[in-house]
Amino acid sequence: MPPQDSPPPTAPSPDEDTQQTAAACTLRALAAVRPQEAAEQEAERDRPRVSVEPVHALIVVGVLVIALATSLTLLIQQSMSLAHEQSGTPAASAATGAPAAQAPQSAPAASEPARASPDAPAESTVAESTTTAPTFTPVDLNTASQAQLESVKGIGPVTAANIIAYRASAGRFTSVDELLNVQGIGAKTLEKIRPYVGVR
Repeated sequence: MPPQDSPPPTAPSPDEDTQQTAAACTLRALAAVRPQEAAEQEAERDRPRVSVEPVHALIVVGVLVIALATSLTLLIQQSMSLAHEQSGTPAASAATGAPAAQAPQSAPAASEPARASPDAPAESTVAESTTTAPTFTPVDLNTASQAQLESVKGIGPVTAANIIAYRASAGRFTSVDELLNVQGIGAKTLEKIRPYVGVR
């Protein structure tokens, strides 16, 4: 038995349409809503409450990126100053980039003539001061400031900053060979600066 087709929907007759319109008008009259107010309320309801243009979204993203960059910069500066406090170097000079006072390269006792005792001859003090030459002290990787590291031949400002950043993140150097882990220092550079740096 073939399936029966359902009859097509019939359009509402003009009488039904008139009755629906009359019912809607009656409801509006009972609710004390004017047709103009109803149209305004429907338009108000359909309008979005917050309209965001692409330009506004870009501005918000830009502000958030600037805030993130600022907070990361402050965090890095704080961690570097904390690392300098723990290692004993002045944090203010390292944070501002101003060169700190360099440690003397030789012991002060070696550069000054030794005082002679009253019963020792004067020639022995002169002989002691001439035979004792000032000795070179390598720059300590664990306590050196930016300026002290830059004073080493073969270390520029960027490499010195990388050494300090590595020291702040990884902790104290245990050997000079650990400089190979610092960005910008290879085997050739390490051999070039090895005589001038040390770890204490």
